[in-house]
Amino acid sequence: MSGFLNAKAPPGTGTVYRATLEALAQYGPRRAGMTQIARLAATNRPFLYRNWASREALVREATRLELKRLLFLAREVADPLPPRCLEARFVVRAARLVREHPVVGTMARTAPETVHAAILRPVTEWHAMAWSWLCGHVTAHLAAGAERDSTTMAVLTTALPYALTPPADSSDPKGRATIDARLSTAVHLCLRASSACPPPCQPQDVR
Repeated sequence: MSGFLNAKAPPGTGTVYRATLEALAQYGPRRAGMTQIARLAATNRPFLYRNWASREALVREATRLELKRLLFLAREVADPLPPRCLEARFVVRAARLVREHPVVGTMARTAPETVHAAILRPVTEWHAMAWSWLCGHVTAHLAAGAERDSTTMAVLTTALPYALTPPADSSDPKGRATIDARLSTAVHLCLRASSACPPPCQPQDVR
């Protein structure tokens, strides 16, 4: 009975997902395996394999949920802005949250070819999630069809390099503002091509 009482409870899925992201940030996408994830989650590999079919499945689910969280945070903009400026601000904020994420920084250093592929070939589950988010919150003012699809693709492909290329020093406020301003202008141009759009707004702190 005493052994049963002292048995350690298995970690919850949130703990495992956080450990997965931490392993990716520490070791990069190639070296972050089940051993590292299990250690950071204070569990063991058999437990992980009982609950996730593979390391790839666990990484996929953890990163998809993290992207979903970042995209949710990106819409927390308090400034009163015209609609197109607000939509552009969502994109700018989302791009900053992604590019300054520890996992993206490590991936850019350890697996640059993966970053390049993600920028040049937007066809993954993560791209699909970003596409759906853009359609719902950035290009929703456009009628469904070719115009919305082409504008959404323009915004997505414009924002990807800004989201997946971490700056040399993310703590430099001038550097961050410059990146944000460039992306804001580019997104405004994408939206202006399909509808009446005011001149680009001046990016504020989008943390």
